[in-house]
Parts: sequence; C-alpha cells; structure tokens
Amino acid sequence: MAGWMRGGNSDDIDELNQTINEHSDEQRKIAAKFGKAMNDFATERSLETCLEALNLSIQLANIRAKMSSSWEHYARLLEGEIIRLSKQAERKQ
Repeated sequence: MAGWMRGGNSDDIDELNQTINEHSDEQRKIAAKFGKAMNDFATERSLETCLEALNLSIQLANIRAKMSSSWEHYARLLEGEIIRLSKQAERKQ
C-alpha cells in the first residue's frame, strides 16, 4: 500500500490500515446490533432491553475511541512523511 513510505514506516501504515479496517467492521456489526436493541427497547420498555442497548452503546463508544486513536496515529505518520518529503524536495532545488 505505502511504497512511497521510507523503510519501517510502511509496515506501520499497513498495520494501521488493517487495524482501522478491523475496527470499522466491528463498528458496523455493533451499530447494527445497537439499532436492533434500540428498537427492542422502544417496543418492550423493559430493564433487560434497556441494559442491552446501554451495553451496546458503551461498546460502540469504545470501538469509536479506538478508531479515533488509530486515525490520529495514521495522520501523525502521514504528517511526518509529508514533512520529510517536503524537506527532501527543498534540498533538491
């Protein structure tokens, strides 16, 4: 994926890409379960359905926090690479 990255960072980018994809898949699954749990709660209004929806909302928040952290790390790596390439371009001029 990241042939333009220098040495070791390519592996970091590939690993982050895989992690983000896995988190995205997990988020979609949890979001679907959460939607169903909210419908169940709206229909039944029981403590059990309320707790199920609450549990899934917490899981969803946790996976979104992990995704956010992964995207921030990805952005920092890319920013560092942009700076490195900009300095390299300046030296060639």
